[in-house]
Amino acid sequence: MLLRSMMVLALTSLLLVGCSNKEEEAAPVEPVVVEAPVAAPAPVVESGGYVPTADERVPGITIDAAALDAATKAIAAKPAAK
Repeated sequence: MLLRSMMVLALTSLLLVGCSNKEEEAAPVEPVVVEAPVAAPAPVVESGGYVPTADERVPGITIDAAALDAATKAIAAKPAAK
């Protein structure tokens, strides 16, 4: 049964290859040149880690690095409550 199925598949593929249009295959294909968009330089990160791109930043969700540093310094400046 498997042999019959494979023979039918092989015969069908041979018929499709034999009946294909040869003129389309002979046409030269010109390469398409696509220029990459110019990206802004990435900000320098002192502590290392992932920096989201402008496309990945979501207003109200993505925390700005300067705001995060200010919040961290404000928390560190408060005396620890016992």
